[in-house]
This record gives sequence, C-alpha cells and structure tokens, in this order.
Amino acid sequence: MMIETATPTLLDTRTLAKTDRCRSVLESFDRLEPGQTLVVLTDHDPRPLLRHFQKDRPGLFEWTPQESGPTLWRTEIFRRAANRGALRRVTEALAWDHDRLDALLSRTFDARAAGRLEDARRLWPEFERGLTRHIRFEEELLFPVFEEKAGLSSNQGPTAVMRAEHREIQMLLEGIGRVVGASGPAAEKLRAELLRVLGGHNDKEELVLYPGTDGLLSPEESDELVGRIQASS
Repeated sequence: MMIETATPTLLDTRTLAKTDRCRSVLESFDRLEPGQTLVVLTDHDPRPLLRHFQKDRPGLFEWTPQESGPTLWRTEIFRRAANRGALRRVTEALAWDHDRLDALLSRTFDARAAGRLEDARRLWPEFERGLTRHIRFEEELLFPVFEEKAGLSSNQGPTAVMRAEHREIQMLLEGIGRVVGASGPAAEKLRAELLRVLGGHNDKEELVLYPGTDGLLSPEESDELVGRIQASS
C-alpha cells in the first residue's frame, strides 16, 4: 500500500474567508498526486468538509483526524490511487491505517535510535492518538456490525479475542508513553512487546475479521461503513 513519505501540503483555512474555505480545500486536494497528503487546519469541527469529500470525491481519499479542538482541528487527507466513485472495502481501508500507524511507530523509534529523544517524545503522541482512535472505531463501529451479521455476541468469536488484545495494547501504549523520551532500554523493551502483540492482532484482523466483514456486507454496505469510520474522531 502507498504511504506518504514526502512532506505533506499544509492548508490553514483559518486565514481564508469562510466562503472560500471548502473550495480551497477541494482545489488543493485535486492538485495532489496519488500517495500525497494534504494537512488541513480549521477552527471548527471539519465533518461538514468530510461530507463534501464523500459526496464530491468518493473513493479518492483517506481521512485521518490528527487534532480535534477545542480551538484547532488538524486533519490529514491522503490522495488514493483510485477512480472517483470507487466503493471502499473495510479490508483495504483499515489495512491502510495499519500501515500508516506502523510508519509512525517506526519514525518515533528511528528518532530514539539516532539519539533524538526529544523528537521521539514529540512524535509519539501522533502514533498513540492514531492507534487509540483505530481501536475505538473498531469497537464502536466495526465489531458491532460484524457481530450482528455473524449472529455472535460481544463475548464470543474473534471480536472477543480482539477486545482482550486491545486492552493489552492500551496498557503497552501507556507504558511506552511514560518512557519514550527517556534514555535507557525500557522503551525498546516495551516496543518489542507491543510489536509482538500487534503483529498477531493485525494479522487476525486483516486475514479474518476485515475480509469476514466485507463478506457479510454488500459492497455498498462496506462503503457506507468505511464512511462512518472516516467520520469518527
């Protein structure tokens, strides 16, 4: 999957007239090449802008909230290599987010390996927020849909295992957050444990849960679920 490596384009809509903001964001997005990212700063919840993208640029973008108020909202909008109107599938949308998070974790610990502890401390919250959001939209949106369609309760089947693993992952995130900017081996030891848990967890999701959900839904239902996931903050 294509993950952004170049410096994103930044658009601060707070400097624009309110009547020009949506048009400017759409025009800036249209200038992106597939694999590039637009970072949009707003002074209000940008979900109305998301609805414009879902209506006018369906299938062309990934939408990732990075900061959510109360005075500043920062959103990353990634340009997909896809045709306008392409229906989204849960498997590719959420596996893309796995890859995005893997890249953020690597950046954090690359900084530590280079001795840049302050950079690691600065980079870590973006990964932690992103993985916490990923866990939240799985538990609030994805898992209930899968359980309903599969005729399972929340304490049986693959989602029960994944909920338990989420709790383990969250404990490891808290532990790493306390030491990621400090010298010594503690952060690397906790990262190794996190990678161990995430490796098996993500494999089960990408090989079992995500395709299983897509198999239980029509293409239109999968696309609608991905749209709801995008709107989660």
